[in-house]
Amino acid sequence: MAVIGFGSPVGLLAGLAATLSAIIGLYIGYQAYRGLRRNEERSMRWLSVGMILLFGLTYLLAVAGQGLIAFRIVPIHLQNVVRLAVRLTQVVGLACIAYSLRIATGR
Repeated sequence: MAVIGFGSPVGLLAGLAATLSAIIGLYIGYQAYRGLRRNEERSMRWLSVGMILLFGLTYLLAVAGQGLIAFRIVPIHLQNVVRLAVRLTQVVGLACIAYSLRIATGR
């Protein structure tokens, strides 16, 4: 059984690119967290949370959801629920990043 989207070279490359972007995003989120620990900046806290949500949790939800649907652990009619969870996580992550920028420029 082929996992949906990974059956072709293009799908495999897309999966690798998504994984790489998640790793780089988590690295940036970790650096923001280190900045928070060094300076106790409130904006860095929200930037770190936003990056982790946007790149880490979103990717994890997308891959786990796709796998659960592909292996028929989750019925296909719940695909939109998984998609909604991924998009909501993205929105919350972006909102956290926007809020951190607002705090940083509001001084």
